[in-house]
Amino acid sequence: MTSIDQAVVLAAGEGRRIRPLTRYQPKPMLRIAGRPILEYPLDALADNDVESVVLVVGHAKNRIQNHFESSYRDLEITYVTQSTQLGSGHALQTAEEYTDEEFLVVNGDNVIDAAMVRETVDRYVDSAAAACLAVAASKRTAEYGTVGIRDGVVERIDEDGHGGSARVNTGVYAFDRQIFHALDRTDFEDGERPLTGAIDELAGDVVAATPNGVWFDPSYPWDLLSTNRTLIYSHSELVAADSPVDESARVHDSAVVGENVLIGPDCKVSAGAVVSDGTCLHASTIVGENTVLEGSIVGPDSRVGSNAVLRDTIVGGGATIGDGTVSPGRSATLVVDGTEYVDRRLGGVVADRATVGSNVTVRPGCRIGPRGMIASGVDLRNDVSEGAEVLG
Repeated sequence: MTSIDQAVVLAAGEGRRIRPLTRYQPKPMLRIAGRPILEYPLDALADNDVESVVLVVGHAKNRIQNHFESSYRDLEITYVTQSTQLGSGHALQTAEEYTDEEFLVVNGDNVIDAAMVRETVDRYVDSAAAACLAVAASKRTAEYGTVGIRDGVVERIDEDGHGGSARVNTGVYAFDRQIFHALDRTDFEDGERPLTGAIDELAGDVVAATPNGVWFDPSYPWDLLSTNRTLIYSHSELVAADSPVDESARVHDSAVVGENVLIGPDCKVSAGAVVSDGTCLHASTIVGENTVLEGSIVGPDSRVGSNAVLRDTIVGGGATIGDGTVSPGRSATLVVDGTEYVDRRLGGVVADRATVGSNVTVRPGCRIGPRGMIASGVDLRNDVSEGAEVLG
């Protein structure tokens, strides 16, 4: 049983790099492998006998509050609002009056397992330090920054990723209340107060944990797909479904369903359809006759017509994909938050309640905003903004 029974979960951010999927819902509520991302860290905490959670919410907070209400499993939930997103350090400060003498902090938009929490707590308790942060090896140091460690003690965090280390901060922490004094001394940078700045303030009194656990940070659309695939293929223990195909789903006898798929409640897979490896169909999705889905995520209450082909494609909730539409998954080049990304495995991204007509070709990396409408026969080569209509 863990010796820390409270956690702060940071879930106020929008997830700008995954727009347009996060236009009307926070990133922690995006669904991967059949359920919201936020359920994964909450499960990790509950599995370690954490009793209460302070959940910091902000962007589209009602989506979180309506889903979880006042508790999840045996976790009692208190909500705190970060009205303006001013960084992770500022988010933690909004929870200060609700925290115990010792507490955990985790990111609500990351997938973690119980081992990440357990081994962080063990390292923290054994060390008697003011803080502990969990690190992991990663090739994406330019995105996450690096953590410099000597003899198990954190010496520095290099945000630019040029610190010579391949270890990055996973966003799993254990703290005592000294962290709040450190945050008070931490300056704002580019309009945000980073939690990592407070870690630097506590230099010498912060230890590192290197858990042998699961950690995914799906920061980009292609990360949603790769994380979805990995969870389905290799971490079935984290997937909440009792069966790959829910007992209420209707799958036609002539449909072909791969081994590594998830088909949610009340879905319908029609005659001749192929649901191939790495695909997740969320609740009440309808797949038309002879349609092929491969490595894709289809949100709840969406409809994919007949003779369509979707590869490496993300479809939000309540969306419609017309008959014969093709979204080929292959190398995509796209700009996210001002940076160009080349050779990413991604088909189209179709946001909530968008409508794509029949016989449309959605080129790799094209993003269609919420309620966007694409007329039949269009060869879509560019992004479509929210509510916009593209005529044939």
